[in-house]
Amino acid sequence: MSKSADIGQILESITNKDSPDNLSVQKLVNEWFNPRPALMKHVIVIQMIACFIVSLFLIITAGDSLNPNSLMLAIMGFMLFTAASFGVYSKL
Repeated sequence: MSKSADIGQILESITNKDSPDNLSVQKLVNEWFNPRPALMKHVIVIQMIACFIVSLFLIITAGDSLNPNSLMLAIMGFMLFTAASFGVYSKL
């Protein structure tokens, strides 16, 4: 019986409007459309890593068909893009 009382207390705390743990449609919608800044920082880091990997992969696959000057330009552009992305992230 003590387990059912514990579950009842948990359910009551979730549905209580004054509780910080309340689970309501309004809170879920608010969290979806207005995410916390800490969460957005993590999302931006994940997107930066993915963009870095894709860009590096594209440079590697195009490296065979580029002449040395074009390859140097592509690598310098990639490094400039990486530096700019870290610069933008530091402003967040």
